[in-house]
Amino acid sequence: MNFSCEKIINENEKLKLSDLDKSCLNIFDYLKLHHYVNFLQIDIKKDEDIKTLFLCKEDDKDYLINTLDFQQNCNTTIIFHLLSKDKDDFDSLQKQLDSIRMSLLIFSQSLFNKYMEKALSEMSLIDHLTGSFNRCYLDNYAGNLLSLSNREQKKIAFVKVGIDQFRAVIDEFDYEIGDKVLKVLAKTLKESVRESDLVIKISDDEFLVILLNIVNEENAILIGQKLINNFSKKEVITNEQTNQTLKKTICSGISIYPDNATTLDEIIKKSDIALYEARNRGRSQVFIFKEEDMNTIDFF
Repeated sequence: MNFSCEKIINENEKLKLSDLDKSCLNIFDYLKLHHYVNFLQIDIKKDEDIKTLFLCKEDDKDYLINTLDFQQNCNTTIIFHLLSKDKDDFDSLQKQLDSIRMSLLIFSQSLFNKYMEKALSEMSLIDHLTGSFNRCYLDNYAGNLLSLSNREQKKIAFVKVGIDQFRAVIDEFDYEIGDKVLKVLAKTLKESVRESDLVIKISDDEFLVILLNIVNEENAILIGQKLINNFSKKEVITNEQTNQTLKKTICSGISIYPDNATTLDEIIKKSDIALYEARNRGRSQVFIFKEEDMNTIDFF
């Protein structure tokens, strides 16, 4: 069967307009239409790590496999596994491998580009130091949580967490120790809440923990105190030779959506105010925002 370069190029142009998942599906549709490939697995191998990008097969079947791989750079390869249920299908695909290879050589380059675009996009939403979501994620996606809360008529707690006297860590030790403290805090926060909750690093020494479907403000206060207690038990090694360790404390300020505000900016501002007041009261304090307390909070 002859396939013109023009047909392959036209198909590749479609891939350039699709996201990663859609590109994988388009490649499968192309192979199914032109080469009768009914089952397909697409992997990407980076160094020794292999990730499956696409899989269409029946779990209870044993397959004969034609494998084609295309190296994209010094450490990354796109691998296509053409799966056949029986020997006749396998042999039929083998006879077409040259034309399939020509198509996939071009498609793999576009697929790799889509993979890199997605990876870079995800990286832009993640704080590189702590692995938590960053402010960019908050600005672009947290608004969806408010819409969901409105539809389901459920509350969301915004818990602003700040490290007590974090600047003193930098002054006494250095930025490397400061980074260790931030990493331990991020890990502690993630371990202290549900998988459905979000931990977001929003400034040098502050995190925002978003608690979805919170029952009431008392529940939010309990979790805010739990974060404080759990972190107070953590130790950060400051000297590997002497095993010298450092313990730090945090405060938490809480606002409740939609009780305290109805926009993302306002609800975060209210959690800022609550954290400010918690810090005014000393170390390891939790404070929940209440409108009636505004006149008693000293901002200066």
